[in-house]
Amino acid sequence: MLTRRTFSFGLLGAAAVARPALAHHGFTGTYDNARPIYVAGEVVEATFRRPHPVIELRVDTELQPPKDLPEGEEFADLLDVREEDRGRIVDVEYPPVGLFFNLEGRIAAGDRIATIVFQNCRPPHQLRGQWLRLADGETVVRRGRMQTEDAGCSG
Repeated sequence: MLTRRTFSFGLLGAAAVARPALAHHGFTGTYDNARPIYVAGEVVEATFRRPHPVIELRVDTELQPPKDLPEGEEFADLLDVREEDRGRIVDVEYPPVGLFFNLEGRIAAGDRIATIVFQNCRPPHQLRGQWLRLADGETVVRRGRMQTEDAGCSG
């Protein structure tokens, strides 16, 4: 009886602990697709663990939006380069889809990449990647709108 009760409390505790992980997932945020942000620089670290692939990127200090944006025409006229990103290390999360998880082993520390991100309107204002140019020049793009996107942040 004591073992069954302990097991039940353990399951309840595990469920309670699992909920914050769900809160981290992008479904709790609203990502501003009206202001795509361009960042490029050197990969500090790339991890491909659930729930998201994450790339830590040291952003170039002399960053300019690209004139040529292969497979990213929908972003071309909207791109923003934020002053606060220049020279800093930023974390970019990518949607938890095979398209990005399949890049494991193809992105490594020291690689120079470029990415276009949407910022979460809600704290902690994560950056979610949509477009990625790998060190070898290949472009990877997540097409289509997600239910967590909105044209602008209100408030």
